[in-house]
Amino acid sequence: MALKTELVRALMEQVDDSADGTAQRDGIVVWLALLGKFSPLIGPGSVNLLFTRSVDVNRAAFAWLPPIAPNGAGGAHFSAFETVLTTQPSDEVIRATRALLGTFIDSLFTLIGPALTAKFVGSVVGDKRDQKK
Repeated sequence: MALKTELVRALMEQVDDSADGTAQRDGIVVWLALLGKFSPLIGPGSVNLLFTRSVDVNRAAFAWLPPIAPNGAGGAHFSAFETVLTTQPSDEVIRATRALLGTFIDSLFTLIGPALTAKFVGSVVGDKRDQKK
């Protein structure tokens, strides 16, 4: 549990809520980086399924999350999420992003184990930090 908390915290550090629209944009960028990093490892279909599961599990707490078909063609699954994310207030985006990341990481722990999950999440965070330099 401590590792999951640390990974979510590291990813959330990439989401800046200091200006209108920034949290929404940063949340989308974090998701795109995360999904892109794990696609070669577990396959795009698995990444899409885990993302869809994260949205489904958290829809009760965030009713504005869109229904997403697990076989969304060519990223259609993500574009619906991206569109609705840009319409939400920053504090809601922050809360939802944290919850979705927690569910996604839990699923990755089950699928590939904590060590490999941490390695790949760490590379996402490292890539984002390098881009800011």
